[in-house]
Amino acid sequence: MYPIDIIGIGQGIEDLTQKHLDLIRECDVLIGGKRQIEMFDYPEKQKICIKDHINSIVDAITEKMKSLKIVVLASGDPLFYGIGSTLTQHFDKKYLNIHSNISSVSAAFAAIKEPWHDAKIISLHGKKQESISFSSLAGENKVAFLTDPQMNPQYIALCLIKQGLYDFKFCVLERLGDKDKEKITWFENLSLVSEQSFSQPNIVILQKWVSGKTNLSHETHIGMEDSLFKHSKGLITKSEIRSIALSKLKLIKKDHVLWDIGSGSGSIGIEASFLIPWGQVYTIEKHPARISDIIHNIKNFNCSNVKVLNEAFPAGIEELKSPDRIFIGGGGKNLGQIIEASCNRLVTFGIIVINTVLLQNLEIALTLLKKHNFEPNVVQIQVSRSKRMPFGDRFEALNQVWIISGSKPEVR
Repeated sequence: MYPIDIIGIGQGIEDLTQKHLDLIRECDVLIGGKRQIEMFDYPEKQKICIKDHINSIVDAITEKMKSLKIVVLASGDPLFYGIGSTLTQHFDKKYLNIHSNISSVSAAFAAIKEPWHDAKIISLHGKKQESISFSSLAGENKVAFLTDPQMNPQYIALCLIKQGLYDFKFCVLERLGDKDKEKITWFENLSLVSEQSFSQPNIVILQKWVSGKTNLSHETHIGMEDSLFKHSKGLITKSEIRSIALSKLKLIKKDHVLWDIGSGSGSIGIEASFLIPWGQVYTIEKHPARISDIIHNIKNFNCSNVKVLNEAFPAGIEELKSPDRIFIGGGGKNLGQIIEASCNRLVTFGIIVINTVLLQNLEIALTLLKKHNFEPNVVQIQVSRSKRMPFGDRFEALNQVWIISGSKPEVR
């Protein structure tokens, strides 16, 4: 049984070494995409073109490798979103020889003379549109897309416009490696992309505009200073409390849906949004005067996956996605009604966290969570901060806060 040689062509034949060329010349079976196979004029060899159904390719390799030398050609680097990654899932790795080469993304960044160690790479090949979260790109400086004929540069530009992400320069690199047809085009206006047509294959690179303003989205952390948020009359979950409340929410999946009810300044929802970049945060606040603070903070931290609702919860609840996590930071006399509606909509095994400074609301929260078969936990937090005095420092106490949390049980 012969091993399978998987050879990355890089950007073209000129990127192949003599060793690569010898393996291709000596093989019995040459497998690859139509464009790769046509690069080599060996009429005596068996040639198999990779199309849509990889299972037929796997079956053919399995049968022929018993007696024939097989070379599989890959564009770019075989293990970078390539056929090599697929074949490692179907064959024992001891029968695979991977010959790496320059990837299309590294070639693209080299072409525009930009480093890419800090870039986010997204492959759109064969993906469903709903699986790509463009809102999560708000905090990125550089993004590279491997496109396909359906999810193309026009599609990417349209999605950026829908999300309001206008702070990227947009670059389309067409047919890299083909010196006669290679083309690089920059767009400063996203709406102009839809007016163009682009040849395949192509790559899209987004590069954030550089300005004198600090990009806060890359300097964020949990429990940021209260002064970084605009808020009215101290209506903000203090940084120390915020850190503990977020830990109780257990935002372990990047696509969680969170409801932040009675959000005040929006600080909990905003910091949570950094932990769930592919998810959605609904910031719900009934007081119109506080909405401007929330919107200001969202823009300041460049959060595009936070949606603001000026509603007296549970009004408008039908329009919201069912939450994996709920944080209740306000409610006043309507806290009972808020908890009831929240428990009914929270997904099974979802988590609810309630902050309160009132003894009466502590009792209400515990009673209702137990009614819905939660097993609530309570943490009482007392925070004192140091404060400068003329001849030294003293501690100044903040309000005591109770943090009640629980997970929704499975209905039996």
